[in-house]
Amino acid sequence: MDGIKRFVNKNIKELATLAITVLIFLVAGIARPALFTSERLPSLINSVFLWMPLNLTMALGMMMVIIIRDIDLSIGSSVALSAMAAGLCFRDLGFSIPAGIVAALVIGLLCGAFNGFLIAYLKIPAIIVTLGTINAYRGLTYIVSSGKQITGYELPPGMSNVVSGGIPLGSLFIPWMVLISFGIALVFFILLNYSHFGREVYAVGSNREGAHLRGINCKKTEFLVFTITGLLCGITGIMAIARFGYVNPNTTGSGLEFVVISATIIGGVSVSGGKGTVPGIFLGCLLLGTINTIIASVGVPGTVQRFSYGLIIVIALLLDRGVAVMQDKAKLKSYGKLSPGHAAL
Repeated sequence: MDGIKRFVNKNIKELATLAITVLIFLVAGIARPALFTSERLPSLINSVFLWMPLNLTMALGMMMVIIIRDIDLSIGSSVALSAMAAGLCFRDLGFSIPAGIVAALVIGLLCGAFNGFLIAYLKIPAIIVTLGTINAYRGLTYIVSSGKQITGYELPPGMSNVVSGGIPLGSLFIPWMVLISFGIALVFFILLNYSHFGREVYAVGSNREGAHLRGINCKKTEFLVFTITGLLCGITGIMAIARFGYVNPNTTGSGLEFVVISATIIGGVSVSGGKGTVPGIFLGCLLLGTINTIIASVGVPGTVQRFSYGLIIVIALLLDRGVAVMQDKAKLKSYGKLSPGHAAL
């Protein structure tokens, strides 16, 4: 029983996110039972899964950024620039799909490295840097594309295979892009939980001065976090091309920051730094994907989606604060129990 209690206390944010997701499905099932027939339910679940890859991939990077007590507002613009670079390579230079993917990854990595250098080594606050680069990267996207969209006819036909192809599981179909994003999440789960770099990320976020005294190169860790986030922007840019079949300098990646930060906070990453899990991020993206899909399916106006995101963020922040207060009280209670013993010594 104590083990279950410890598990619940340790994972209360993730469990709350999962409970809200299940509740939304139940309410939707009551409001529109036809959605949950054997014919329509697989399509509904597939729509939720297809909503997740871009946001899940970027949320993994944002998770690390917030864990170290920073923020990156430029990810949407970095995604657009990466996708446009790949699109131009496909259209104008005749690149193969693998070569175009490499081009997107390189551009995304450079965007992240530039942010990381200014933040980590020049000590400019992350919010100031990324407020600047959100416009700079979007402006570069307009410049290199001359403000013109790259259409699906100008992209390699095989790009759509990661969406149209996949693995059938009974009546459910899982696209390759979904599986790729889940695989990336698994890699980050291992990276953050079982690698030296992962321990450094949590240490820097929990206590930067303490991490420095223990010999951790905080500047290097911060730089690598932003660089890896940039690399994820490149991956997301390729996913955006495959998912939507075009690259638009204005709309590609637009508003991605808001959704990703929402998923990150809802997923249990503490805004105070030092705390966050990959399963929590997965559940946060699953919850937002459920909201996005269910709202449209039950006939609720799309304008309600933004309100829903904001409301859930507020609930997540209140939960985050409530958990922090509970943990502080538990620590004080534990300290109070130990104090008499210490006093006796």
